[in-house]
Amino acid sequence: MNIVNILTLFLTGIIFFLGYYLYTHHHKTFLMFHPENNHALSVIVRIYGILLLVAALATFLTGFFFATWILAVVLIIDVIVIATLPIMLLIFLQ
Repeated sequence: MNIVNILTLFLTGIIFFLGYYLYTHHHKTFLMFHPENNHALSVIVRIYGILLLVAALATFLTGFFFATWILAVVLIIDVIVIATLPIMLLIFLQ
């Protein structure tokens, strides 16, 4: 196992944790956000939770089973999804 696979596995764990946390907290208070009071925020948190879980699965699969260029494309998609999350949450910052 080379360093790229180890780092990909580490990234997969981080993305999975973020996705699981967001999906399980779409009806609970987390940080300073209250999705239980705002339906639109709840939907966004749920969608991003699912997106991150799918991204973690895709990152895991491409990290171990596919070519390097496919891994690069999936990592770029991961960066885009993770970078847009705080922008979407800033809309609901109170």
